[in-house]
Amino acid sequence: MNFEDGFRDTAPLDPSPDTERWERMVAGITAAAAPELARRARLPAPGMMMLLADWVRPTLSAAAVMAATAGAFLLTGTDSTADATSLTAQMGYSTSVASWVDAESAPSVEEMVLDWEGAAQ
Repeated sequence: MNFEDGFRDTAPLDPSPDTERWERMVAGITAAAAPELARRARLPAPGMMMLLADWVRPTLSAAAVMAATAGAFLLTGTDSTADATSLTAQMGYSTSVASWVDAESAPSVEEMVLDWEGAAQ
């Protein structure tokens, strides 16, 4: 298929042959738009406060949704008296390693050897 097979003649769209008609059309559009253009000219220039005011409603809506979600989370959260296991124990480390990490203390060599031998068995 050649590009020119579907070519359409666009000569009727060219405004240069009938300039009077073109000018009448432009004048008609301008006259129809004059009331709206005059209304827009009377509006104050949008300042920073007007631009920020446009964001008040969406911002408050988002804050309300976040507050409702946080409230629902707090109301349906787990009970604080539940069995609290340490993160290291949940990750699968032995209880002695978990106790060292939770206490933030360094184990002695003997404790490490005992833990290593216990893990090997």
